Formats: sequence, structure tokens, C-alpha cells
Amino acid sequence: MDKAGTHAIVIGAGIGGIVAARVLADRFDAVTVVERDRLPAGIAPRKGVPHGRHAHGLLARGREALEELFPGLTQDLVAAGAVRGDILAEASWFNHGVYLASAPSGLEGILVSRPMLEGHARRRLLADERVRLLEGVSVRGLLAGAGNRRVTGILLAEPLPGETEATMQADLVVDASGRHSHSPDWLAALGYAKPQEETIGVDIAYTTRMFRRRPGHLGGKKVALIAADAPVWRFGVALAIEDDRWIVTIGGYFGDMPATNDRAYLEFARTLPAPDVADLLAVAEPVS
Repeated sequence: MDKAGTHAIVIGAGIGGIVAARVLADRFDAVTVVERDRLPAGIAPRKGVPHGRHAHGLLARGREALEELFPGLTQDLVAAGAVRGDILAEASWFNHGVYLASAPSGLEGILVSRPMLEGHARRRLLADERVRLLEGVSVRGLLAGAGNRRVTGILLAEPLPGETEATMQADLVVDASGRHSHSPDWLAALGYAKPQEETIGVDIAYTTRMFRRRPGHLGGKKVALIAADAPVWRFGVALAIEDDRWIVTIGGYFGDMPATNDRAYLEFARTLPAPDVADLLAVAEPVS
């Protein structure tokens, strides 16, 4: 494959940054991933991914795409306790007042917590000698060439150990910092107009708790998903994940927030359009 340059920088070591760095490693001599967090040594949530504590669904094609980039990732996750399953036959889906038919789809999903997925993918990425990760390093702006017509690197909050300049040169810079992105401000500092923003407020809120998973729960299914539907704008999902746990997320739209105490949490779940999640909560043992 033809090389696109010598050095690429990826800002952010979440899923987006991990995947971007993996792809860029085939086109650049070296890739540097810059992450402002200090990453956990094991599998644990981190500050920079606040939604990592909630339920995440890795769809079948997403799993296939990650497997193509990181061969053996699925096997690693399953060996560590992630749960495989047919995304239709082994799930209970309730949408718009009806259950989807439960039958083999041929689409294999994998159920895993966000921190575990990110941790295993990052470990595989960093096994590539072309990639290095800088933790606890903050970016404060972009470097640009003559006339600010081309980005040529990044400005750091402070010099790296052993360096005198708080800069890093690159042929390409990818911002994968997600919701924390400062790219509009950085580009504005170079003289570019900020894009217009349109906000559509749904005021969504959700609460998550872990439960111990037993074989008879959910009638043997591995997923229960109840979609919000007018007039009950509440939703819920229960996913079987590693360590024989359920991760259960329930929530609502337009300021309808579930409470965070045992009784009110269960009562909220009982108002969902289908009973699957509430039935699980009534019998499962909380572990968080």
C-alpha cells in the first residue's frame, strides 16, 4: 500500500481514535495517539468516556469491521467473558408496540461492556510498533503552514519530557476526541469561520446498574430492548456482558429521568411499554 506520509497524529484514544490510528498505520511510517486521560491499567471506566458506564451495543457489522482491523479480537473478548449470540434469535426486541419475531438471523453480535471493548482494541493497536500512545497529554491548538492553509501539527499544553517545544509536527492530524472536541475553536484561531450549529433538544436521561446474571433470566435470552414510543417516551435495555453480569440501562426523553434508588428504579421500569426489563429487575441481584 502506498504511503501517504511520514507521521500522523490522532487526538483521542477512544474507539474512534483506536480505529483511526489502526487504519493510518498502514499509510504512515508512524502514528501518535494523544490522549488527555491517564488510561486505566485494567478494564475500567475512565473520565474521558462518561457514557462508558452505560449499556453499549456492538452491532454485527461493527464487530466484523473491528475483526477485519484487529484479527482475533472477537476470540480475545469471548475468552475474557464477552457473550456471543445471534442478534435476533437470542434477543427480545420490542418496538412500536410489538415484539420482533425471534428467529435465526445469521448476524452474530457480541455483548461486552464499553471499557472492555475499548481496552482490548487498544491493547491490540499498541502491539503495532508503528503506533505510540501519549497519555495525560492535552492539546491546546493546531499548527499551520503559510497562510494557515494547511494543518502541520499540534500545539501541546506543555512540552513532552525531554523536549523544549510544546509542539508536534505531522503530515495529518485527526481529531477523534468526540464530545470534547475543540476543533471549531482551534480552526477559528486560524481564521476559519465556525460552522453553524443547530440543536434539537430531546433532553434524554438514563441510569445504569449492574446485576448478577443467572441462566434462567429473561427466559434464556441474552438481550431485552424496549424502545420508547409515544405516548410513553421511556426505554430500557438489558444486555448480558462479561463476568456473568447484566448491564441494565433505563431512561426517558424530555426531562423524564429515572430515579437512583431501588424502589423508584424498579417502578420506573414497570412503566415501560413491555415488561421484560422490569421482570428481570424484580429477580436479579444488584452488583453495583
